[in-house]
Amino acid sequence: MEYLLVILGALLYLVIVADILKTTLSMQGGGWLTSKFSHGFWSLLLKISGKNGNSKFLAQAGFFLLILIVLIWVCLLVLSFFLLLQSDVDSLVNSSKIPASALEKLYYAGFVISTLGVGDFMASNDLWRIVTDVYSFTGLILLTMSVTYFIPVLSGVIKQRKLGINLSSLGNSPEAIVLNAWNGKDYEFFKLQLLNFSDALLEHNQNHRAYPVIHFFHNSNKEHAIILQIARLNEAVYILENTLKPEYTISGQILSSIRTALNNYIKVIKEVSNIEVKPEAPNSPGISKLEEKGMLKPNIGTIDFSKDVQHNRKVFLTLVEKDGWKWEDVFM
Repeated sequence: MEYLLVILGALLYLVIVADILKTTLSMQGGGWLTSKFSHGFWSLLLKISGKNGNSKFLAQAGFFLLILIVLIWVCLLVLSFFLLLQSDVDSLVNSSKIPASALEKLYYAGFVISTLGVGDFMASNDLWRIVTDVYSFTGLILLTMSVTYFIPVLSGVIKQRKLGINLSSLGNSPEAIVLNAWNGKDYEFFKLQLLNFSDALLEHNQNHRAYPVIHFFHNSNKEHAIILQIARLNEAVYILENTLKPEYTISGQILSSIRTALNNYIKVIKEVSNIEVKPEAPNSPGISKLEEKGMLKPNIGTIDFSKDVQHNRKVFLTLVEKDGWKWEDVFM
């Protein structure tokens, strides 16, 4: 028996099973292998597309990524079983008791993991029968978990797109969001919108944490791209919090709710992705129209951002560019 092949096969099995369980059941992000492959795959497609967020090519990335993740699990599981079988020349025999060749063992490994049976070969002793049972059971679990993984992921994608469309109704720039929110007397309707968006964004955050692959379901329609909408809302909330005269301000409690959701979004993104936050700060949002309407505090020609706020804006700048867009797209 070749023990090196036994060690490699067993280690590969443990890595794949751990990755499957972490990705599908942990609710704490994808497994190490899945995460590395997902980010590498997205980076490759982003480069091929010329970092063009409007690319229809990027719009298909999430779909292909889901299929590829499952194929990788299956292929590596087959490889793991094949390595174990190859460690023993007599691990498998045919009906004539002749040892199986390498190709026949590969065929057997695929047949077992696909839960179709054992094909035209049989394990030569009780040890290999037990190993066959383990891989057959693992294959069944893999197929079942893949299906149960797809359902919440696709549900999360639908909710993500719905949130992007709803957020786009607020306005096409941070300044426009503020102007549209003010009805001439107060922000009554906007308060209700913010409460609803706070809940929807928190749900999106938790879906993102549980199934990070959702991040790669790209919307090539700039008007509804989720990252542009969230970045735009973040800028608008800062304007509402810090630049308006007292008579034009909005309840701190209402803003606190959406601010909590936005901060949680940043926290989740940093946990489940491997982004390197850009060192440079993005351009400040335009506030000239608010100034014309007399809504700004006196002598507030430019906006001063605190260190924490500026860091969050850098995170959004990084995410916008990683999604194939430019910071100017936040202001349409």
